[in-house]
Amino acid sequence: MALRSIIAGLILISASSYAFEKCVQRTNCDNTTLGKLEYIWGQDSSDKKSHVTLNGNNILTVDASQIGRESNMDGFILDKNNNVSKIIFIYFLNTPLYITTDPRYGDFYRYRVYRLFDFSAKKVVISNEFYPPANYNAPLRWVSWGQKNSVIAFDDGSRFKYENGHVTMMDDGSDTGESE
Repeated sequence: MALRSIIAGLILISASSYAFEKCVQRTNCDNTTLGKLEYIWGQDSSDKKSHVTLNGNNILTVDASQIGRESNMDGFILDKNNNVSKIIFIYFLNTPLYITTDPRYGDFYRYRVYRLFDFSAKKVVISNEFYPPANYNAPLRWVSWGQKNSVIAFDDGSRFKYENGHVTMMDDGSDTGESE
């Protein structure tokens, strides 16, 4: 009888420690090819900055009230084991970035910024910041994930290319004047 209790206890401890290593139905956590990715909102942290950790180690700190994966279902790609291998993050800045002044509407500010996290190599690669330039609030439209590079498109017609850890603008959306 005592042996059964010990075995049951060991199974519970083993299962609960495994649960701490994997994300289980949490909105601020993703399982990646390199381990557990967690994100902490600035509004919930003592320094008011948002943090992203991989396996408990901080990999990004930004001056933002909120951070998380882009809600568009094209904003991430899974490997064969259903772990995230690439993901686009969006964060909402504590201090908005000035864009321009319009004579009719006044000053315009950028409140959100994007980054791409790549877990497909031995170390995580975090891209530079990027955002749609023609319409500062344009949502992500689609992503074409490729082995060598990826194309990211926003509703304002702007397009970006991710390659070798860096995101560059391919089209600023000014030619289209509207979404596709």
